[in-house]
Amino acid sequence: MPVTYVHIELPDHKKDQIYSPSSIIQEYFNPGEVLSVDTFLTICTKSLNEASERVRQKFGYACTSAMAESQRINTLCQNYDTSKKIKIVSIK
Repeated sequence: MPVTYVHIELPDHKKDQIYSPSSIIQEYFNPGEVLSVDTFLTICTKSLNEASERVRQKFGYACTSAMAESQRINTLCQNYDTSKKIKIVSIK
């Protein structure tokens, strides 16, 4: 299960990244894509939940790191109006 990082640019042009324990997150985001904060959060939560579930299926337990990452991103995005934009810079 390859660890994958989604590199993002926040509405204030700060850079951050999302950690995923599974490459499934690549099916949810595309480099160069620009999403509203609200849409980004919805997709991010769904993709990290699926990544955690894949870990559970393979190892018998959910990935707490994926759930912690989801919470971190949700907290981070509370600083921005939901209509502002987040850019997906790259996925590695």
